[in-house]
Amino acid sequence: MIHIYYSTTKTGKIVERDQPVDGSWIHLDTPTDDELNIIAKQYNLDIDLLHDGVDPNESPRIERDGQAVYLFTRYCLPEQEQLTTSPLLMIYVDSVVISVSRRPFTTLEALENHGLFITSKRTQLILQVLSMINKGYKQRVNQASRRIWQIRSQLQKTQIANQDFISFIDIEEDLNDFLLVLEPMAALLHSMTDGKFMRLYEDDKDLIEDLSLGTEELTQLAQSRLTTLRNIREAYSTITANNLNKVFKLMTSITILMSIFTLVTGVYSMNIALPAAHNPQAFWIILGITSSFIAAAALFFKRHKWF
Repeated sequence: MIHIYYSTTKTGKIVERDQPVDGSWIHLDTPTDDELNIIAKQYNLDIDLLHDGVDPNESPRIERDGQAVYLFTRYCLPEQEQLTTSPLLMIYVDSVVISVSRRPFTTLEALENHGLFITSKRTQLILQVLSMINKGYKQRVNQASRRIWQIRSQLQKTQIANQDFISFIDIEEDLNDFLLVLEPMAALLHSMTDGKFMRLYEDDKDLIEDLSLGTEELTQLAQSRLTTLRNIREAYSTITANNLNKVFKLMTSITILMSIFTLVTGVYSMNIALPAAHNPQAFWIILGITSSFIAAAALFFKRHKWF
């Protein structure tokens, strides 16, 4: 579906038009091949690059083809979605801005509802969209941080459920997906600072610098949360192994102690002449001697911390 938005500093109000004019924002939401072909012919765009804009695996980058600048990025999807991010292509061409989104672009709804963008300021419009996308990543990374500490607070050293580790894996996958976008986004923003792709004013340069710093901070934050996540998982894996070793040591010690009693009773169960075999107190004598050996062995194990 093709949407055409228009606003200026004079009007301030965002309106949706049937036909584009200079200073319009043309947004293709989940476009068909026919809609892509129409836009490609109307503005002399590369159809292959337009198809790249709806490729689910496309990474952030920036390209120039003739007078058109193609800026590929990705934005966060809601947390309940199976996928983490979705591609977005923004094109700086002639007197309009064109965007192509594989799925409904929720950030556009937020901009439209708050009337935050002026379509006639093309460079500023693109930077505003990138800024909103960055805010989405920041929210998701902060949500991941809260989930990490929430799960961490629920874990007990002797009670580690498999679901807790599955939750850690889900969070780790999300953070890795964010890094796959944020790291090339930082390079993309850095390449825009020299103004060779689009005209930049002083305010635009300041906004790009803020976006670049914000992206680098988000990258570092995501990497830090990944490190925290791995440390917690490794710590609990070590705790689990240590607890298991303690159980094995205890069971082994008990087996050794019981083998003393088994050895003595095994000898006295043989049908041969044995010391004190006819003594009426033989049972208690053997039990006392055996218990003494077991107690001495247990004391020896305890002193050497074998259990």
